[in-house]
Amino acid sequence: MKKSYCIQNDGKCGTCSLVNYGMDCQNYPIHGGKRPGSGRPTTGRKKHQYYISDSEAGQVKRLIDYLRSNERS
Repeated sequence: MKKSYCIQNDGKCGTCSLVNYGMDCQNYPIHGGKRPGSGRPTTGRKKHQYYISDSEAGQVKRLIDYLRSNERS
C-alpha cells in the first residue's frame, strides 16, 4: 500500500530498508489492525457476580430459564 508520507521505494513499505518488526518508517503497523465486522457478535448479556446460597441458586436458575423462554415467544 502506498503511503503519502513515504519517500523511499515508491512508497512500498514492505520493501523499505527502514521497515522493522512490521512497522513502517513512521512507526505505523504495516499489517493487521481492527477490521469492520470482525470479532464476536454481541449477545447483549453482561456478567454479574452475586453471592447466594445453594437453594437460592436453584431458584435463580429456574427464573432465568423462565425469562429466557418467554423472551423468544
